[in-house]
Amino acid sequence: MTAAPAPRRLFTALFPDAGALAAIDAARQGWGSLPRRPRPVPERMHVTLQFFNAVDAERERAWRAALAGLRFDPFDIALTRPELWHAPRGTIAVLRTAPCPALDALHAATGDLARAAGLAPEVRPYKAHLTALRQAEHVRLARLAAPITWRVGAVRLIWSDLQAQPPCYRVLGTYPAP
Repeated sequence: MTAAPAPRRLFTALFPDAGALAAIDAARQGWGSLPRRPRPVPERMHVTLQFFNAVDAERERAWRAALAGLRFDPFDIALTRPELWHAPRGTIAVLRTAPCPALDALHAATGDLARAAGLAPEVRPYKAHLTALRQAEHVRLARLAAPITWRVGAVRLIWSDLQAQPPCYRVLGTYPAP
């Protein structure tokens, strides 16, 4: 008998386009006291919608099927200010989003789809952000010269594979705006 696959760390997210990634990386290069090798690397930066630490195969299939029905209109997202957040695993530097009703609606919609798949979204208020830097204990932030914007046209379902060497993100699905 084959053992069930191990639960996976899954999240839905919005990934910036190349221009926004370059602007984010340039902004963080202007911060003081950066670590020698800033993480995350730009291509892993994203705005999380929903995150689940351990999703079994059955609920993953249900969530993927539910996400296939996701409907939203494309919209612009803007990162407007950096903040330092003290998290259990160290200080992180984040870029907060400007208020965006379309983003809030998409967060709510992906939460509803997760619930329909048997997953329990976080109950804390949603604080939309992009993690720009980990290990930011000594970083001195600088204001953004201008908001960093991009057009959101798809949601991705990501498996954060911590067992891979090196750990990586694997795209399990892309759900574009119609």
